[in-house]
Amino acid sequence: MEWLHEFFQALIAGFGRIILTAMILWMVSLIVLLFRELFRPGDIHFRSYLYRVWKWLLWSFEIASYGGVIVAPVLMYRTEEYLKYGMLLFAALVFSAVLIHLRRNTKLFTWRAAEHSKEKTNK
Repeated sequence: MEWLHEFFQALIAGFGRIILTAMILWMVSLIVLLFRELFRPGDIHFRSYLYRVWKWLLWSFEIASYGGVIVAPVLMYRTEEYLKYGMLLFAALVFSAVLIHLRRNTKLFTWRAAEHSKEKTNK
C-alpha cells in the first residue's frame, strides 16, 4: 500500500511542479508587460491589457508543459529518480495534449489559417 501512496504523491507533485513553473513564468511576464504598458505613450487600454495578460497565462502554461516534456527525461536520466521525473513527464504530456487540443479547437493555429486562405485564393 505504500507504493500506491508514493505513486499518487509523485503524480500530484508532478502536476504541481508544472503549475508552479507556469505561474512563476506568468508573474515574470506580467512584470515585463506592466512596464511595457506603463512606458508606452498614450492611454492605457484596459481591455487590450487584460487580453495580453490572458494570452501570457496561456503561453506560460505552454512553455512549462512543452519544456517539461524535454527536461523531465533528461533529469530522469541524470538523477535516476524515475518515479519523480516520470510523473513530471506524464503531467507535462497531459498538459501538452490539453493545450494542443485547446489550440486546435479554438483555431489559434495561425499557420492553418494561412493555408486555408491560400487555398481560397487559389480556387
